[in-house]
Amino acid sequence: MAARALTAALISIVFTGLAAAAAPTLPSPSPSNDYGATVLCYHIVESPQDPRMEVSRETFRQQMRYLAMTGYNVIPLRELYDYVTGKRTSLPKNAIVVTIDDGWRSTYTEVFPEMKRYGFPFTVFVYPNIIGQTARALTWKQIKEMSDAGVDIESHSLTHPFLTRRRHAELDQRAYSNWLSRELIDSKRMIEHATGKQVLFIAYPFGDYDHFLVDSVGRAGYGAALTCEAGKVRRGSDPLRMRRMVVEKKMDFVSFRRYLGAGSLPLDEMTPQPGVISDPGQTLVVSARIPNHEHIDPKSVGMALLSVPGSLPFSYDPRTGAISVAAVKDALKGTYQRALVWATDAKSGKRIEASWIFKLPAPVLPVLPSLVTDPQHVAPAETTAPQVQSGAPAVVAAGGGGSGMPARSQLPRAPKQ
Repeated sequence: MAARALTAALISIVFTGLAAAAAPTLPSPSPSNDYGATVLCYHIVESPQDPRMEVSRETFRQQMRYLAMTGYNVIPLRELYDYVTGKRTSLPKNAIVVTIDDGWRSTYTEVFPEMKRYGFPFTVFVYPNIIGQTARALTWKQIKEMSDAGVDIESHSLTHPFLTRRRHAELDQRAYSNWLSRELIDSKRMIEHATGKQVLFIAYPFGDYDHFLVDSVGRAGYGAALTCEAGKVRRGSDPLRMRRMVVEKKMDFVSFRRYLGAGSLPLDEMTPQPGVISDPGQTLVVSARIPNHEHIDPKSVGMALLSVPGSLPFSYDPRTGAISVAAVKDALKGTYQRALVWATDAKSGKRIEASWIFKLPAPVLPVLPSLVTDPQHVAPAETTAPQVQSGAPAVVAAGGGGSGMPARSQLPRAPKQ
């Protein structure tokens, strides 16, 4: 019995060694300070035809302003892929990847200009069978223009079907494999022909995948594939199962920030008070105090007003936790104003945030002279009545105009805190 046990143990050791030798080399496990990156997944911007996956123009702009103004770093998908596979040793803190699925026209008309405004890289996953086939879809010319400008154009299959084996029970294995090969390879070739660049990534249609599909994607020449499963992508993650956070119509701003991983930052002494109408005069000073400031990294603290284009200088006193920012009245767009304070917890390294909303007085529009003549006070014949000149400028409500900001009527009526 002892001899048999010894022999079994030796065989086990030999087979374990062989298995270890045959196993592929994987990136080292994620270190404790690896915060990875969050991949955002959008579909359509400003399209009332889509009741669920659409986000409004102002929502998308607010989210991009938030990323630009509050210390996030938007990076190319390729950098995240290189980090996951061990070719890159680090990522910037608070790393974000922005992706757009399908190939809708709003990618060119809404997303592309906004991303250029901030210099943000982004990836578009298109399926060729929709391109140029509807007025709401991209054209190959627009795809080429974006690609030439540095936008990453990748595959979303050929026709956007469910790709997994269980969805095609009517096909035998050979027929299914041939069909799947066309969906994966033909899409890749068509996009590469249109852009002149290599296609390395694919997004699974509907986020649906299985083990057979993952293997087929690798054999078709893709280096990475993206799902619709929420969560961060970290060093050592499976590149063929990279997670993404889907941004849809029902996601409010608080949920958006939470999904990015922001924790709660307590604040005291907010001025103006949340929900209060405040008359800024010529300059509005917004301030607060961080009560537990000794537990945060003082170099990580920041403050912004999200309704003001660009960054405003702020003041922070690490001895008291007092923080403030000032904005001239003319820079404030809209009635509702959102103030945001962020920092990094010194012990955990986690990003923490707080925000509150206050109101400005509704703008008073100038009263135009009445053009209706009182019949009891008819002007003498020789008197010339006031005339409206052709081409006179129209009166625009505060918050609109040529500043690149939306009109006040486009802003949320009652943003949630």
